[in-house]
Amino acid sequence: MARFCIISILTLSLAMPGAINASSVASSYTKLDFEKDCTIDGPAKDEDEAGMGGSYICSIDNTPIIFFQEGDMRQSAGFGAPKQFQTFGPFNHMNTTIEWRSINNKPFAAIVRWFIANMNHETGNFDKSLEAQILVVHRVAANPDDLTCIVALVDARANSNANQLARKVADTLASSFDCRADRPGYHGKRGKYAHDLSIY
Repeated sequence: MARFCIISILTLSLAMPGAINASSVASSYTKLDFEKDCTIDGPAKDEDEAGMGGSYICSIDNTPIIFFQEGDMRQSAGFGAPKQFQTFGPFNHMNTTIEWRSINNKPFAAIVRWFIANMNHETGNFDKSLEAQILVVHRVAANPDDLTCIVALVDARANSNANQLARKVADTLASSFDCRADRPGYHGKRGKYAHDLSIY
């Protein structure tokens, strides 16, 4: 009887949607070079000082296509397929380093650090020391007809183990996350500099 229970539990755990064997998952890193890797794909929503307003398709060797958008000094990215303009309310930009979580060299999640500007209300100026740093976990589309979206947020300033937490969340949620119905939220501690997502 005990042997039957053990086998049943093992079978159930393997059959659970989104369950991933941690030992089979690996991280790899790529650096996005906007000038070299990206080509414009649509009219600029807003021409900012960096000249990066608009939609871009970015291609890096052996990684899914990245659909990058910028408007009004706010940025958004889709991995493997286009997606809604999902970003933070204040001015923000993404880091150019992307961590891919993959099984058998096939990425299922992308983790990117986002920098969000915060204003010092005493001086009325943006203050670098108040800048939020959020690890944004994305679901990677398996093909161009699949869905990509933000799965989870981890406050890198509030959590000393932010990178490990983001990987754990990616491995647990990304594959089974329903981009149409599920809503991303913060995992771990959320500090006072963090912001909610907005969809434009």
